Amino acid sequence: MEHDDNNLIIKIRREFGFFAGISVLFGISSTALFYRASVGLNSLLFTVIIAGLFIFISNKLNLKMTPEVVFCLSGALLLGLSNVLTSSFNLQFLNNVGILLLWDFSLIRLLCIKKSPDFADNLLELIKLPFNAISSIGMIFTDGNRFVKSKKIIKSDRLRNILIGCIIAIPLLIINLALLSRADLLFGKITGKMFSWIFSSDIFIVLILVILAAICCYSLLCGAAKETPDEQKEIKASPTIGITISAIMLATYIIFCGIQILYLFAGGIFTLPEEFTYSEYARRGFFELLAVTGFNIILTLVCSKVFEANRRLRFILTAITACTYIMIASATYRMLLYIGAYHLTFLRLFVLLFLLIDALILAGVIISLYKKSFPLFTYSVVVLTLCYGVFSLSRPDYHIAGYLVNHTEKLEEKDLYFLATELSLDAAPVVLPLLEKQYNYDIKDIKELYYYRLLYTDSRDLREYNLSYSKAAKLIKNRIDAK
Repeated sequence: MEHDDNNLIIKIRREFGFFAGISVLFGISSTALFYRASVGLNSLLFTVIIAGLFIFISNKLNLKMTPEVVFCLSGALLLGLSNVLTSSFNLQFLNNVGILLLWDFSLIRLLCIKKSPDFADNLLELIKLPFNAISSIGMIFTDGNRFVKSKKIIKSDRLRNILIGCIIAIPLLIINLALLSRADLLFGKITGKMFSWIFSSDIFIVLILVILAAICCYSLLCGAAKETPDEQKEIKASPTIGITISAIMLATYIIFCGIQILYLFAGGIFTLPEEFTYSEYARRGFFELLAVTGFNIILTLVCSKVFEANRRLRFILTAITACTYIMIASATYRMLLYIGAYHLTFLRLFVLLFLLIDALILAGVIISLYKKSFPLFTYSVVVLTLCYGVFSLSRPDYHIAGYLVNHTEKLEEKDLYFLATELSLDAAPVVLPLLEKQYNYDIKDIKELYYYRLLYTDSRDLREYNLSYSKAAKLIKNRIDAK
């Protein structure tokens, strides 16, 4: 291995003992917190542990924790906290995706030497990270072999090579045994009994999970630190091509936006065709309109990246952006009309959040057109993290339930069923009093189903502690005790 103190991946591999220890700690903590456990307090604890590991790594490599890295780790902590406060599966899933993306971006900004302000370059680095990690899986074995050899932990080269071969062969053996067991019933029965005996204790599964997580952590560190070769100076295409494409798009958008202003925003100056109600008109084109707004952002980014800078091209792209804002306003108005007719759901509320983020990112895109050094990707990460973080902590299911109750004169059975089954237990303070009221239809089944959901939370252990579950269970127990 060459020695270049400026190469982070060489530093990581040279200090194998430290970074292997970090990886093992990652494996132990992730397995201890999440093995046979649902999301709860463990999510927050794990984000705290990861933040601590980032501090250790930066200190060992003499790297500065930039404001971007600190912000992303803080955002991950915020989403981890949200997992403790909400019982919504939708939110917890989105929170976990957000946490992983923030960690990946933090790793890239900490270990990647080339920190480009270009949106496409940053997005490419984020996409490349898992592939770089996969290509680095073998490094933990080669570096481990070199470390053991240099420290003379196992003096015999033959024994050391046999052990490495056994470790590598284990996952291959498991895959082959699974395939062969499917190919022959008798062989499958024998291997099934053997595995049921071997894995009768959780210790083997825990050990495998720790090893896999440690390999994953070390591979991610090496993958993020890999240097990409110097790229040649970009050769951009003639702006005439971009002007032609964007001008055609702009002409179409002007006509479309004119229709939106006349029919949707004009308040009755023009009437819709007889076969449409406003709610049907809103629902019919909403998602297509949403797709076009996303396309326009991509079009603006691609044109500014591919074509030479040109005043006319910038003007047309700015005009397209103005049309895009009208489309965002149209999409928002359509969704509000639809909500007015059919009430709130998580998806409809989430779409409104997406439109807000869309509008804010679009503002950053316009700034980047006129100021090339503007860190658009970092700006987008900040906007996404703050907007989604506030949304996640706001307990949307609670507000959805409150909206339905406050905007419905008489609750039907389907409304109560929606409240009791479609929403998470975040809505329990609203739903429970409703289930105690008298209706002209039988809600016994709905009440029993909801009470079962609440009482089921008693089986959760400390790792899975969730404030929303805890509050909901306390509410129902107080009601039961009061009867």
